[in-house]
Amino acid sequence: MNTNSRDNTLRVALAGGGTGGHIIPALAIAEELQRSVSGQSAFTDVDFLFFGSDFGMETRIIPEAGFKLVTLPVRGLSRSLNLQGFKQNLLLPGRLLASVLKANKQLRQFQPHITVGTGGYASAIPVRQSLRNNIPIVLQEQNSYPGLVTRLFAAKSHQIYLTYEDAKKHLKGANTLMTGNPVRHFGNPVGRGEAASFFGLDPELPTMFILGGSQGAKAINRHFVKKAPLYLEKLGIQILWQTGKADFEFCQKHVGSNPRIKLVAFIKEMDKAYSLADLMVCRAGAMTLTEINNFSLPSILIPLPSAAANHQEFNARSLENAGAAKVLLEKNLAEGAFLPAVKDIFTNQERITKMANASGSLKRPNAAREICTDIIRIASTSA
Repeated sequence: MNTNSRDNTLRVALAGGGTGGHIIPALAIAEELQRSVSGQSAFTDVDFLFFGSDFGMETRIIPEAGFKLVTLPVRGLSRSLNLQGFKQNLLLPGRLLASVLKANKQLRQFQPHITVGTGGYASAIPVRQSLRNNIPIVLQEQNSYPGLVTRLFAAKSHQIYLTYEDAKKHLKGANTLMTGNPVRHFGNPVGRGEAASFFGLDPELPTMFILGGSQGAKAINRHFVKKAPLYLEKLGIQILWQTGKADFEFCQKHVGSNPRIKLVAFIKEMDKAYSLADLMVCRAGAMTLTEINNFSLPSILIPLPSAAANHQEFNARSLENAGAAKVLLEKNLAEGAFLPAVKDIFTNQERITKMANASGSLKRPNAAREICTDIIRIASTSA
């Protein structure tokens, strides 16, 4: 398959999509390869072909980053019992066949030296067809419990790049390398005064940053709409709160005007938000955890209970076992478990410092570089 030696350009196929947790690592790897390939190998340039789904956010994010994207009509299996879910599943066999044919054609035309799979259902077919065409594959796994694509193709992958050591026990016999999770731009801490001024908050007050992800988290928002005034009274803190666009008006209506609560639908300037935060309250998606570790932030993690294979709880437990976080299950919020947990952290300076140090010890700022060095090594043997 890879007998084409027409030039010294490294050709890399990248497959992943559906959510930002799968897309951002693929982009981080591509951008690092652009910076480093000519300095680390005999290759003088690099070319990319991204694979994604017609239905994922990659259709917007990858072209905006300046990369070529081939979209496949594949779509995940619907678990809904309604008519729409039935129709989606009825179309699945045809979509799979069309995706296999399209992926195969594109791979044969592009002739990659290597295929990088970053997970999500959109990555399964390009990874499989790469193997069918004798193209070496590597996989990048963001979660503590490996995703289905990683588990399916682990044995045939040249390397699997892990974010969490805990993932190894689910991939026995596979070649794994601990690298951390690659991200495009970590951002750097700014002064606390600058961050507080930006959000209109008090730099002297301890700050709890509630983050449900870019779309918000309905259950978390509903809890804090009811309980935020109590927490302010009991803890003497202030709250920075990204509600998500869908919930912003609801939260604003019920919280009202309070100088110690800053409601924001979406925060673009996350470096300022993280710089002000003393404690995170958030879900346990891989990208969020990577970011808060980079800023050495302690956290109370409330995993999304509907996450595939319960992977968010696995992620959260990894941080808790490292001493960086406290895990609270969503179902326990209504039982009054949050106040004792947050009070124990905010009133114990030694504990919050230890949690912050443990969080910082998990950061891997060179993840993309380590992964790319290994990709170049493997690809060079197939050039």
